[in-house]
Amino acid sequence: MSKADDRPGSAKTDLATARVLFEALTSRATRRKLSLTVQDREVPLPAAVVQVLIKAAKLVSEGHVVDVVPVDEEISAQEAADILKVSRPYLLNLVKKGILPCRMVGAHHRIPTGAVIAYKRDQAPRRRSLEELSAETQDLGH
Repeated sequence: MSKADDRPGSAKTDLATARVLFEALTSRATRRKLSLTVQDREVPLPAAVVQVLIKAAKLVSEGHVVDVVPVDEEISAQEAADILKVSRPYLLNLVKKGILPCRMVGAHHRIPTGAVIAYKRDQAPRRRSLEELSAETQDLGH
């Protein structure tokens, strides 16, 4: 292990710090009313922020990149496709079938971020099952 791995801001240090944060936020001893000290001023954290912080800490501790996006924001078809890791034509097929809502702004599709995130969450168990089946098939040598 190099000294670069232990520097603040390194990926390895960030993972470890996120794990400690996640464990602290989810421990039974931690009250749900949390505050943050900023320039010697204690600022209470709203419950919604605490929940997002817990989810973000968990994801970062698992090595994921995290971004915060308002769920009521609309995004382009390409941005939605990128979030779902599918092609734009596949995403537009989901819109055409009514699986994902959309509104047209001129010639451009605008899709609610919340709908994209909900679809991704709903598809996660299915995707995991397919990945497990694929792994089993590979283990059998097919």
